[in-house]
Parts: sequence; C-alpha cells; structure tokens
Amino acid sequence: MKHQLTGIGLDFPFLLILCFITLQSHPQTQVIIGKSYETIYPLTPNQTDDQDELLPLASLLKDRKVVGMGEATHGTKEFFNMKAKMFKFLATHCGYRVFTIEATYGGTLKVNDYVLYGKGDVLSAMKGMEFWTWDTEEVKDLIEWMKSYNETRPDKEKLKFYGFDCQSYKGPANALIEYVKEFDKPNLDKFVKGLSVLNDSSYNYFYTLKPGKASVKGISQIHAIISFIREWFRDNENLYAPLSGRLKFELANHNVESLEQVILLSSSQRKIAYTRRDSCMAQNIKWISELEQAKVFAWAHNSHICKNAKYYFNRYKTMGCYLNEIFGDAYYNTGFVFNQGSFQAIPKAAAKLQEFTITVNRKNTLTNELALVGIDSFFIDLDSSENALFKVSKQTYNIGALYNPEHAYAFTEAIIAKQLYDGLIFINNTASAVPVKRDSVK
Repeated sequence: MKHQLTGIGLDFPFLLILCFITLQSHPQTQVIIGKSYETIYPLTPNQTDDQDELLPLASLLKDRKVVGMGEATHGTKEFFNMKAKMFKFLATHCGYRVFTIEATYGGTLKVNDYVLYGKGDVLSAMKGMEFWTWDTEEVKDLIEWMKSYNETRPDKEKLKFYGFDCQSYKGPANALIEYVKEFDKPNLDKFVKGLSVLNDSSYNYFYTLKPGKASVKGISQIHAIISFIREWFRDNENLYAPLSGRLKFELANHNVESLEQVILLSSSQRKIAYTRRDSCMAQNIKWISELEQAKVFAWAHNSHICKNAKYYFNRYKTMGCYLNEIFGDAYYNTGFVFNQGSFQAIPKAAAKLQEFTITVNRKNTLTNELALVGIDSFFIDLDSSENALFKVSKQTYNIGALYNPEHAYAFTEAIIAKQLYDGLIFINNTASAVPVKRDSVK
C-alpha cells in the first residue's frame, strides 16, 4: 500500500530526516551535471574504515586484474585516504591481495617484510621508499592496517606491498645487500665490493651518464656491475632459493632488473626517459601480477595511470597506456580532480617541502561544473556515462611534486575525461597530507 505524506501529520523537518536516511542507505544517486542526469556515488574520503559506501562498486571492480588510482597532487590528504579506503575495500570484499605504489621497487621490500612478518618498525621501513610524497601519516596508517589485517589471515590471503618505480639505484642496491647479508653473510664483503659505485656513489654520478655528458668508461663500468650481480645470483640460485624460499629469491633477483631500468632512464634523453620510465613501471606491475598470481591495486599520479598520451606534462606514452595494452578491459583506472584546498609540494627542486592552498579557478571548467552538484566528494563511472561534459576538453588542476605559488593558475590542464579514465573522483575542498614525525628514528 502506498502512503501519502501530506495530510497525515508529517512536517517538513521529518521529511528532511527521511531523505537523509534514504541517501545514507543508498549511496548511489541521480544528479544533474551539466545538462544531463548522472549517476554518482557520494564518498567520505577521510572515513577510511567505513567501506559500506563502496559496496555498490564491487561488481564494477571485483573481476579486474589491475585497478589504478591517481591523484591530482602528490600531497593531498583526501586523495591518499580515499585510495587507502578503496584498497581496504578491494582487499576485504573483492579479493585483491597486492598493493603497489609509485615508489622504488627495492625500497619497498622492507615495507613488505613489515606488513607480512612484522619485521622492523614502520617508520624505518617507510624511509626506504625515499620519496617525501609517501612519507605521510595517511600512508603510514594504511601500512599499519595491512599489517593488522595480515595477522589474522592465512598465508594465501595475506596482503603484499610493492613499489613499481625505477628512479633510484639506492633501493634495489640496498635490498640486494640485505638479501646477501641474510643468506650468505660469509661472502657479503665480496658482494658489496662488487657493487662498487652502486653502493656508495651519489645520484649526481648517474646524472653524468645522460647523453651529452656521458662517460663511455662510466657506462661501461655500470653495465659491468650489473653483469656481476646477474652472474652472482645465477651462480648462487641453488644455494639461495632453498634458504630463503623461491618467492623471496625472485623478489631479490628482480632488483637486478630494477637497476637496469634505473641505468636505462639515467642514460636517456629527457623526453625518451619519461616514456621509458612509464613503460618500465607498467612492466613491473605486470611482473608483480604474474609472480603473485593476484589482482593488483596501483597507486600513482593521474599523469601515470591515465590511458591517453595526449595529456599531462610532456605528452608521453603513459604507464596507463601500457597497462591498457597489456590488460585491456581488465585494467580499470580512476582519476582525481579537486576544486580548491591545501596540499604539500616543493616550490622548486632544491627547496623544502611546504604546504600550499589554492582557491577556486574560474578557468577550471570541469571542476566548476562538478562543484555545482553540491556534494563534497563523489565517484562517477565514466565508462557507463554518456554525459557530454566528459567528452569535450575541460580544465582542471594538475599539480605534481613541484609547485610555484606565484603562477598558481598555470597549474591547470585541459583534459577529455573519458579519454583518460574509466572512473573519476571529485573532491570539492582538500587538506594537505600530514608528514610523519620521525623523532623516534635515528
């Protein structure tokens, strides 16, 4: 039986409460964006342990092989917390077991040991990732959650933590040394000596390998070291694999590939280096997926996870382009956009990390339109959307690790959202990510 609400003593405040309860119970809702009705999924990014609002997305994501999630800055609290929340949901409800991030591969192996075995402490493990971008309370909280999750799960259900980037030689070199130290300590000094400059040189050494500044002798020396490491692990495989286990041996051995990727980037022209980096990152994700035989969550900047090479920075072929070629529809990516708020970044290459605040930009025709919805944060499945707003070029903020507050409005990008992403998350007002406190780490 249908009941009429009028004439039975129900007042207006009661109707507002009823509507609120209905919206909370059914997060999927219809709104008008531009000139069209659109289905959106309201979100609460900073409530990272409340995953119920994501349940309607299970059918959309559970059968993918890789879910990539971006960010419109490298230092926003809501971006990080929303991605952490999504990974928790995928792990708990959709069977995802592998978390990957835009950080040096070898440098994240200590984080993986921490979440799997409780080895070491979280801050020391995080320090191995090297990049300030992930040295935040939001990332730390996710790592601690993964560790806690693993404590009550059988081995086959435990979560793994890997990096897929290849910009630093330190992470892979240190990981190789740690492995030999643990499983072949009598020969550690010999191995360390064989690493030569990989063990003690500064990044500036690798900068000199770039074309125009390259030393033939230097490049030859680096490749000789790589050959030494490959031969070492090949000759000792029958000793190491039984001692450490096959999986840990394969993880250690992949550091040799990671070092070769670092050398490849260091000796490339700048424009070529961009696309080579993204190609290597995609191949690393593919390798991790095949090694673990598991579904993978990939955390990176919008400019890496997007599927179209025509946008962002230097217009190079992106990691998302390569992942789309490798996995096809089994790769689903989500970009982030925001209207205004705070974030952390570096004002110039040699300066210290700072917090910045940016206001609404009238030129941002994409986020200006999304802000009119009146809901602070929400997700849209662009694949199923026919909204004209997402089929034409619209402006939105695009900020990487560096930011110049004197030219704030220059940090915008014209994008056609449907050409870049399968899904889109809008956040109206953001706060800065919170750097971890390292007083307890010597």
